[in-house]
Amino acid sequence: MPTLQSRARIALCSAALLVGAAHAHNVWLEPDAQGGYLIQFGGHAGQLEAFAPKKLQSVRAFDRRGRGVHARVEPAPQGQGLRVVPSPEAALIAVELDNGFFSGSADGAMRNIPMDRNPGATRGVHARKFHKTVIVWNALTQRDIGQTFEVTPLQGRAPHAGDWLELQVQLQGKPLAGARLRLGENGPEAMTDAQGRAKIQTTRGTNHVQVIFRQPVQGDPRTTERSYEALLSFAVH
Repeated sequence: MPTLQSRARIALCSAALLVGAAHAHNVWLEPDAQGGYLIQFGGHAGQLEAFAPKKLQSVRAFDRRGRGVHARVEPAPQGQGLRVVPSPEAALIAVELDNGFFSGSADGAMRNIPMDRNPGATRGVHARKFHKTVIVWNALTQRDIGQTFEVTPLQGRAPHAGDWLELQVQLQGKPLAGARLRLGENGPEAMTDAQGRAKIQTTRGTNHVQVIFRQPVQGDPRTTERSYEALLSFAVH
């Protein structure tokens, strides 16, 4: 699954993407050897892709007390895209990316433009991506930070390999039932309950919890669906 830019240059996403690819991408952070984090995008079938920097909506870092601390976004060396250099006090980093509108026909490829600019399009998706990397587990880890679509552990201590971790999923600050959740791209799938909660079993190494929710849209000429995808990353020993 995860590991812009895996040694890729910043570039615009291809204008023509398969519908599956448009629906299964995430944004996340990969630590580098210099104490920063590469901003990665893609992940579907292990493939990484470049993205337009303007799609990056925000990068925020928080210390253990939940206070905002500095996080610098800069070009990565050797054409690897963008990287984040957080303050040494950072305990959590959050990223938001708007991948824009995709549209197409029922059996055709999706183009990265809204339906009202794509004659003949019968379906559309507005794809938004949200990410959190836990650097240090603490009380902040189990609090939401106000992301539009957010997955939050319901404990402030780091899990051990094999532990079951309960998570809360929220949309617009409210518990969300029926969101699909899994560890990695191919892990067992869980569904959030009426309280927006679900459990996953952790494994040794870096854990990437993916959460996906599709919301039908009516009355918007640009799209027929909103796609929300969140990815929570943390290390397990």
